[in-house]
Amino acid sequence: MKVAIVGAGVMGCASARALARRGHDVTIYEQFSVGHRRGSSHGRTRIYRYSYADESYVGMMKEAVALWHELEGESGELILQKTGGLDMGKDLDAHVAAFEAHDISYEVIDAKAVAQRWPSLSLPEGDVLFQADGGVVHAEKAWHAFVSAALTAGTTLLEERRIDDLGPHGFIDYDVTVVTAGGWAKQLLATAGIDLDVKPTRETIAYFRLDDVPPTLVDWGDPSVYALHDPGHGLKAGEHIAGPETDPDGDGAPNVASVERLTEWVRARFRAADPQPVGAETCIYTNTPDEHFELARHGSIVVGSACSGHGFKFAPLIGRRIADLVEQV
Repeated sequence: MKVAIVGAGVMGCASARALARRGHDVTIYEQFSVGHRRGSSHGRTRIYRYSYADESYVGMMKEAVALWHELEGESGELILQKTGGLDMGKDLDAHVAAFEAHDISYEVIDAKAVAQRWPSLSLPEGDVLFQADGGVVHAEKAWHAFVSAALTAGTTLLEERRIDDLGPHGFIDYDVTVVTAGGWAKQLLATAGIDLDVKPTRETIAYFRLDDVPPTLVDWGDPSVYALHDPGHGLKAGEHIAGPETDPDGDGAPNVASVERLTEWVRARFRAADPQPVGAETCIYTNTPDEHFELARHGSIVVGSACSGHGFKFAPLIGRRIADLVEQV
């Protein structure tokens, strides 16, 4: 089967690898080049975690971790770094129930126990959920490992090839067209008469100096805030779906107010971190109303967007599911 993939972010490349390994003739069209910093896949690390209030994602994470290890063996790269993960804030009971539904080990501890185990952390009073098996995905290594594997399996990669119009049924020279275009997916799919109910936002990430490798931390609130190890600076922190709606073709700068909020949050919770940020950048989220992923087939077009800011950790599994949709008759 001849398959076109529009968008060579991590989801497009994971899909290309899965499809090419099944024997399909795959071509990826990328409007920039692999590794670009305009979309959603750039950056050194992402959180991977089993901790979700929705138990379906816990099951997905179990599948994805096995597939990540397969990619590690194939590429010779360490992609998952286990640091453990902490959750604080609201709805922790739902996370516990999801853990228990999938037989995932966890601990409920308090702020004093956190400080004893991780002296660099200082959390407010209240229950904290610890899960030992989470950590960080080395995102740049993962992205390039998918690309390398896809190319080795026979995929053709066409960079600097922007696609602005799919036509009513996708590319006529291909049996199936897969759209993994992130923030650009809505406008592109509209040219094929497909209404993708998403809102692209431009989120701000800030970096801080920290010598330790802490567990990941998610502070569930409105908005939720997270932090994780960054091998370049030490600590990466961001707010979840707090940025403004954006045009992905724009050159949005980091949001100053978001950096200020993140600075105060890091100062309060990471006592060993330098509270002055050493850098900031943006990342585009493509958000669905319920934050669930959009994976669907519309005739000869498969939609592989959006991931609402929490999809990277599932990339090998999403790639496999997109391949399954392509093969649907």
